[in-house]
Amino acid sequence: MLCRSIAVEGSERILSLIEGAEMAEIRIEAAGLSPAEVTDLFRTHKSLIATCRPGAIPDETRKALLKAAIDGGAEWVDIEIESDKTYIREVGEYAKAHDCKVIISYHNYLSTPDKEYLERVIEKSFSEGAELVKIATMANTDNDNLTLISLYRPGRAILSIGMGPLGRVTRVEALKKGAPFTFVIAPGSHESAPGQYSEDEMKSIVGI
Repeated sequence: MLCRSIAVEGSERILSLIEGAEMAEIRIEAAGLSPAEVTDLFRTHKSLIATCRPGAIPDETRKALLKAAIDGGAEWVDIEIESDKTYIREVGEYAKAHDCKVIISYHNYLSTPDKEYLERVIEKSFSEGAELVKIATMANTDNDNLTLISLYRPGRAILSIGMGPLGRVTRVEALKKGAPFTFVIAPGSHESAPGQYSEDEMKSIVGI
């Protein structure tokens, strides 16, 4: 499945980019919406991921926004493994109480750690309640791509992708290796992470 990753401001703009999508990730930290507006937005589509990356928004506000998305019917919520344990537990428990599936994600925007380190991240993420583990690291070499692809196992729910131009191959391989979706750029939008293919490019590559 192709998941449009949408990181723009305003409900109307977001809704225009969701239209026609089989699945979409909403980057709430970029949306500039109140909790009530987030709830209304997530009522518009049955297959949305609620993501609110740390940085400019305090954790308490992020929690409120993610819970608002869950209240609106988010299919998935993305929680960063680097978050405080209380944050992970609170958002994760709220999600599961409302039939929302939990992604626990690890990001490294500079490099790809070795396989042993990433395996520990995956194990920790599952122990924290992940139903899907997302690994996203900067791919600087072909070996980085091989490391990311080697993380897949039959029956293990992960999405392992390399960021940057060199890592683009992992975004295609994700679907071949059994990941439930891979991220693409919505038509008429821009990438939310380095190296994403447009939806049309990915459809052409995988023959959809």
